[in-house]
Amino acid sequence: MDTQSGKHAATATGATVGFDAGQLGKGRKRLVLTDTLGNVRASRVVPAHVQDGAAAICFWDEVAATPDVLGPVQVVFVDSTFHGAFRHHLAQRYAIRVEKPAQVVVEKSTFCIQAWRWIVEHTLAWLSANRRLSKEDDRRLAHANAWISLANSRPILKFC
Repeated sequence: MDTQSGKHAATATGATVGFDAGQLGKGRKRLVLTDTLGNVRASRVVPAHVQDGAAAICFWDEVAATPDVLGPVQVVFVDSTFHGAFRHHLAQRYAIRVEKPAQVVVEKSTFCIQAWRWIVEHTLAWLSANRRLSKEDDRRLAHANAWISLANSRPILKFC
């Protein structure tokens, strides 16, 4: 599970847009839950000012209401922004372990690629490469979320 802050176009205005203090940008934030193959299992688009942990708790409770999406999830790999209240919420309510991977696969000069985290990062990078998702120009958050689902269907159909 991870988030990605994105820029917004002039058509995306009002309460659907916020300022992300961490990225120092105005726009929206995508929460994406992927499986170990990189397929998007669930996603949600929120204004960028929403904190990652709080948004993830609401997102997980919404996704947990549909058991066919999650299946038998036992471990969720996250980064440090989800490691506080989100970790305690999943442990107490759903008996799911939340782990922050520490094993480094590749170490570059400015960042490290971790063992399981690269899968969701690769999915987010692929989603950003889609023309429709490069900038958030939808007026409604539901439409922006629908485009993520449509973009995810392309690689799945490619391997059929």
